[in-house]
Amino acid sequence: MSRSLPAELAGHRINVNVIEPGWTDTPGERNYSTVEEQREGAKKLPWGRLGTIEDIGKAAAFLCSDAADYITGATLRVDGGYWLPRYPPE
Repeated sequence: MSRSLPAELAGHRINVNVIEPGWTDTPGERNYSTVEEQREGAKKLPWGRLGTIEDIGKAAAFLCSDAADYITGATLRVDGGYWLPRYPPE
C-alpha cells in the first residue's frame, strides 16, 4: 500500500507517506517488556534511548505540514539510528 497509494493519488496532489518507528516507549510496549529490559535495550541503540510518542508525533506533524508538501511515497524512519550500519562503531 505504501507504494501503490502514492502513485494512485499523486495526480490529485495527495501526499502519502509512511512513518517507520523504532523501539518506542508506549503503554502497550510495557505489556511485553519490563522497564529493566527497556533500559538495557536502549543502551544498544545509537541514540541511547527508546523513542517516545512525542518523537513519532513530531514526525507526523512534519509530514502533515507545508514543509513536507513535495514529499510523497517516502518512508521516514524514526528509530534513533537503529538501522545505521555497524553500530556500535568498532
